[in-house]
Amino acid sequence: MFAIPTVLFVCTGNIYRSRFAEALFNHHAQTRELGWCAFSRGLNIATTDFDGLSEHTQSALESRGIELHHTATTKTALTDEDLEMAHIVIALNHDEHHPLVAKQFPAWADQFNYWQVGDQELCEPAIAISLIEKETEALIAELVASSEG
Repeated sequence: MFAIPTVLFVCTGNIYRSRFAEALFNHHAQTRELGWCAFSRGLNIATTDFDGLSEHTQSALESRGIELHHTATTKTALTDEDLEMAHIVIALNHDEHHPLVAKQFPAWADQFNYWQVGDQELCEPAIAISLIEKETEALIAELVASSEG
């Protein structure tokens, strides 16, 4: 599916946190000609009937001048094939996602990288967006440094 190295961002519903991280990463990777791309998936996309992009994500992307084509148009469930094709896998919240990963993809549970960005009932969206931005920028800086070294 992808001919270049990929980062897979995973959250619960794939409408908010992972889609923001995906779009942010893709925007900056393209701008910096990093040679990486991102995609995102959800562990339990049935948690909502909504199939679009969270208003928080859409607003955050628009305010940063990031075009919506940097993320998928609909939510998508995580599969084994997604995990096999990704070079880096990041779940947005350890406490929330590790149990789901351990249940659905037990062989992968300890191979994920886990951030600590809570969903909107646990973390104010503006704070979550800021945390995702900080973590994504650190990841990009790490990838840039490793490509230069």
